[in-house]
Amino acid sequence: MSFSPVQASFEGFRFIRDRPKSVTLWMSALLALNLAATAFGLSPWAMRLQQLKVSTEFDWSWETVQVFAFHLLPAAFLALVLMLAGLCVVAPSILRVMLHPGAAPRFRLGPDEGRMLWLYLAMVLIVFVAAIPSGIVLGYSLSLARPVADAIGSGWLLVLLGQFASLLMMLFIVIRLSLAAPIAVDQGRLDLMEAWRMTRGVFWRLLGGALLGMLLVLAVSAIALVGFYLASIMIVFVLGISPDSFSAFLWPQDEGVLNHFGIGPLLRAVFESALLAVLFCVLCGEVVYAYRELSAVQASQDSEDGEAPSAVG
Repeated sequence: MSFSPVQASFEGFRFIRDRPKSVTLWMSALLALNLAATAFGLSPWAMRLQQLKVSTEFDWSWETVQVFAFHLLPAAFLALVLMLAGLCVVAPSILRVMLHPGAAPRFRLGPDEGRMLWLYLAMVLIVFVAAIPSGIVLGYSLSLARPVADAIGSGWLLVLLGQFASLLMMLFIVIRLSLAAPIAVDQGRLDLMEAWRMTRGVFWRLLGGALLGMLLVLAVSAIALVGFYLASIMIVFVLGISPDSFSAFLWPQDEGVLNHFGIGPLLRAVFESALLAVLFCVLCGEVVYAYRELSAVQASQDSEDGEAPSAVG
């Protein structure tokens, strides 16, 4: 099989090298979403949500339900829109350009974005449904093994293994369905079964590519952070300002708008959005590479199956 986890992990970085203007546009979109989420955090709805979160006593009545509906429903809707905007608007734009290199990056609310929304909701539902029986089996298994584990002082290891099993189950479902995203954009249809069939037998390769890609993103983030702090030290040294003053510039301690929208916080937001754009491109690059390679393998197998009868005859 020609599919290579190493090649998949580097596909997104190659795209960043070849299409820096497109990546800058997606970074700008992610920055706008970041700032919108920050503005939402300062809204009365978000503040009311925080008050409700820390409250422990409620006088349940029809009036209380009305208050909850008035404050929670709009806030929950806006929070959901901001959360899904990156996945359902920015990600399809990246996939369209990666699948069709001649295309220009565009943001829109069209069929691709609708299919991406339904794909996200379907994956959340599948993970939730799968977690119920697996959680019951895992819970009983842990409860039966706990006395033995506690007797030998390995109770912590049992808990760790349980968490690892739950994580592996979620990763298995997400990775097996990951090719549904490029299928939705390239073929214009939402087909979970096709994605599941295409990834049969290559789960560990896909997982290896995803883990390697994440390690590379972490390495890039670490290098960028080191460069950011070195540049900060040089600025402090050249300008002759105190480290405390520069720290207050980047992380204002006041409770006003400057704490979120000052020059320092905006620079941090740009930096975070750039790293997030790299992460989006790496993940999308991996699934597009896997989709192309596995589609070619599947087409070859289908061609051989179709030619087999004529060869016999």
